[in-house]
Amino acid sequence: MEKAPVNFKQQRDFGEVFNATFAFIGQEIKPLGKAVLFFVLPILIITAILQVFVGIEYQKFVGSMQANSAEIASNPFAFMGGIYKYMFFYLLIYLLAFSALRCTIYAYIKIYVEKGKDQFTTDDIWVEVKKFFLPVIGTSLLIGILIGFGYIFCVLPGIWLNISLSLIYIAMVFEGKGMGNAFSRSFNLTKLNWWTTLAILLVCGILVYILNLILSLPAMLLGIKSLFSSFKNLEEGGAMNFSTTYFVVTAITSLISYILFSIPVIAMAFQYFNLREVAERPSLDEKIEQIG
Repeated sequence: MEKAPVNFKQQRDFGEVFNATFAFIGQEIKPLGKAVLFFVLPILIITAILQVFVGIEYQKFVGSMQANSAEIASNPFAFMGGIYKYMFFYLLIYLLAFSALRCTIYAYIKIYVEKGKDQFTTDDIWVEVKKFFLPVIGTSLLIGILIGFGYIFCVLPGIWLNISLSLIYIAMVFEGKGMGNAFSRSFNLTKLNWWTTLAILLVCGILVYILNLILSLPAMLLGIKSLFSSFKNLEEGGAMNFSTTYFVVTAITSLISYILFSIPVIAMAFQYFNLREVAERPSLDEKIEQIG
């Protein structure tokens, strides 16, 4: 028996947001997973590859430090150029990947709400992703800088900004708002129930962290094995040496972990619709229009 479509346009309390989030994921995992596979996974694969190179370059640098290399002592920044190069591209692609993930999920939800379950194609999602991809990248960069400064100068402003701006992406995609209007929209909605929004993100963060720990077990075991081998090398006058396999497995684990961040992204979509209902009752207005 086919399950009824998930209704986004309704008020939900803290627990109902999570119930709806996992109900939606369970119901739409195949079509939504297909969209993520097409629009996000290729970028994530590049991110994982760059992560491997960052790890290898960092190990080379540490090995040279341990060997008291005269070259690195005379010009350490030049020797670290390889790390900086790969790290720069890694962070850049990481930004693109998360922007693509947000765009894909919120575009999917927007069309799901507007057209109905199973009434749209991957091409429909792609139209929305193309429309909002660059604005979301720019917004992600600006928000990252703002929140970063908030955490640097004082932790509390960083937390406040992080929560207050948590609905900005869904506001951009679903309402078609520009960055400035989406900023205001997110602040105005989250202030209606800031603490619940914080609690949702906190629980999602803990859940994703636990799942990441479970996924990281193979990489951790490989790391422990490499660590013991490295200690042996150090006793023999060698350098720390983690295997390439370790870096590859860690990168693959990270790739899967990135996708797990779909959970808080989807949860924030339900919180957005919940707060809209609290503030504006749009679903009630639609019902009145239909009756009229």
